[in-house]
Amino acid sequence: MGLFGSSSNKLKCKKCGTILSDSDRLKKHQEKAHNKKKEKCRVCGTEFDTSDDLRKHKKNCK
Repeated sequence: MGLFGSSSNKLKCKKCGTILSDSDRLKKHQEKAHNKKKEKCRVCGTEFDTSDDLRKHKKNCK
């Protein structure tokens, strides 16, 4: 059964082997840990590790 009991819903990062609970967390992990390219706000130039962080920022950036 492995470390987590039933591991049928666990996902493993192909680059570093980190195990995450769902595809959303895996995507965020890969963006933050392995994406060398930063997401950049076109309005103010601030850089973010993930597209989700940039999306949240855009709501308040004018």
